[in-house]
Amino acid sequence: MKTKRNTKVFSMLLAFLICVCSVFTNASVGKAAEYQSILKNSGVAMANQEVNNDFTLDINKNVYFGFAVPAPVNCEVSVYNSAGQLYKSTVPISESDWEFSEGLYIFAFPGGNMPAGDYSIKLTFDEDTQYMVMIKADKQIATISTKSATVTAGFTKRLKVNNTSGKVTWSSSKKSVAAVSSNGVVTAKKPGKATITAKTKDGQKLTCKVTVKENIFKETKLSTSNVYYGQCGLQVYNASYASNGDLVLKCKFLNNSGHWVNALKNTQITFKTDAGKTIGTYSASTINMSVAHTSSKNFTVKIKKSKLKIKKADLRNASYKTSGKYQYKIYY
Repeated sequence: MKTKRNTKVFSMLLAFLICVCSVFTNASVGKAAEYQSILKNSGVAMANQEVNNDFTLDINKNVYFGFAVPAPVNCEVSVYNSAGQLYKSTVPISESDWEFSEGLYIFAFPGGNMPAGDYSIKLTFDEDTQYMVMIKADKQIATISTKSATVTAGFTKRLKVNNTSGKVTWSSSKKSVAAVSSNGVVTAKKPGKATITAKTKDGQKLTCKVTVKENIFKETKLSTSNVYYGQCGLQVYNASYASNGDLVLKCKFLNNSGHWVNALKNTQITFKTDAGKTIGTYSASTINMSVAHTSSKNFTVKIKKSKLKIKKADLRNASYKTSGKYQYKIYY
């Protein structure tokens, strides 16, 4: 039968939960940033009779043990793994080891880095006593693979949450711009901005700000002043897919040769992905034009869909290479 004194002591033990947590911080582990509660339990132990408290670690963690009793008592603490093997050597606690604070006696010690698994902590007191046991661990601070990303419309990017276990729930603030799958794959839908949120099992929220851009290759147009005297240049300043799948290249020829150019010969323009794979090559034996010295000429060419090695490529991150010669006439 529980006496009024016993009821009072149990109330003190429960209220002392926060104080035991303080002992973890101050006496055993210094300035740990955050903790995760693994086990909180209280009960009555009979003299020289072992009491068990089971707990589970889902991943490897730095673990700390703490205890509270109403009066100093000799105690032995042992930790066993799921196979019943002694994981941590028995820790003897003598009456003089307890620290008095706010009406109760407390003791705490670090358990070190423990691997994931099921465990049992066994306590043996040398006299009848009420007790409380608390097990805490350094909280795993989850991180996301990137906090911001730019993705080309029509393409995907995989996001990943590190330092966590269990299910991660993904969501998008604007699915019409960027949707996200249950395993963190972001699909860029159309140009715009969206925030992708990952929520871990223990309630941590991580975000990645996603900007979706149109699948177009763009360069700032050059002028003849960008070309050395005596030379010519060929620039592709825009590339995009037509509705029929052809790759349309908007080009600019820059003449600083000192001659009047009337044709380009054996022209080749090769587009490649950011990984170096060829998307397609435009080739022409002759492109007729009339371009005076220090002048330029814009023109458009196409690579037919049937000639493309990659039918759908990320043009925004693509690169190109040009080659060929120019034909000119001499001024009189």
